Amino acid sequence: MRAIVDWTQSLPLPGIFLMTFAVALAGALAIVVAVRVTLRLLGFGEDRPLALRDAAVNTTSAIFALTMAFSAAGIWQESQQAHTAVQREANALENLYSIAASFPLELRERTRADIRAYAEQVLAGDWPAMLRREHFDAKVYDQSENILVLLMETISREAGTESLPAATPAIGQIVEARSARLQRITLATQGVTSAQWLAMILLASAALTALAMVHNHELVSQLLAVGIYTAAASAAFFVVLAHDRPFVGRISVSSEPISHLLGR
Repeated sequence: MRAIVDWTQSLPLPGIFLMTFAVALAGALAIVVAVRVTLRLLGFGEDRPLALRDAAVNTTSAIFALTMAFSAAGIWQESQQAHTAVQREANALENLYSIAASFPLELRERTRADIRAYAEQVLAGDWPAMLRREHFDAKVYDQSENILVLLMETISREAGTESLPAATPAIGQIVEARSARLQRITLATQGVTSAQWLAMILLASAALTALAMVHNHELVSQLLAVGIYTAAASAAFFVVLAHDRPFVGRISVSSEPISHLLGR
């Protein structure tokens, strides 16, 4: 299921919606056919409506809506946190770049070169790994981490051998960048879990099944009700799919704040 979701999220937004609607419509039609065939075999035809109240549809729909809202709230919060983490990281490195102006020439050039090298590694190494949902302890992230660690050690060592008042705020900005970096990588692996997807799909299917059973006595009414419900459910799934992964898709978190450092 995760592989299908990942592939769908790589599509343009119209493609995501059309794919979601097509899959949902196919599933809804299969449910209608299954309900009609099953109820006919049980003796419930158009002349004998099934004694099932609309409350069954309302109950399953309410549970589906709550589950969808719970999942959507989580991914929107993670998306905002991802935006904030990337901006925090870039701001800390921008501050470090400015603080380095007070360093001795050699240390200043070393610091600024390391900032640019870090930005290059984030864009070339970290970002693709985040799209692959690599865990934060994966080896691919070591190189960017080592750049910051070595730079912090260099500034600390220089501060111990000569008067360097700006060393403390500089190290503080590196610590801030490392904290934001860890949050960014961790959030890249977040999103709606397989259990949540399964629950939402089962609940939507249950609601569609109940709806098809309630309108079993009249085909046109049944198809119209199921079609409207399917369109609404598809729109809800589309919103979740579009925001599920903070760094994936057309409306994902941009790497622009980091890439801006390369122009310094």
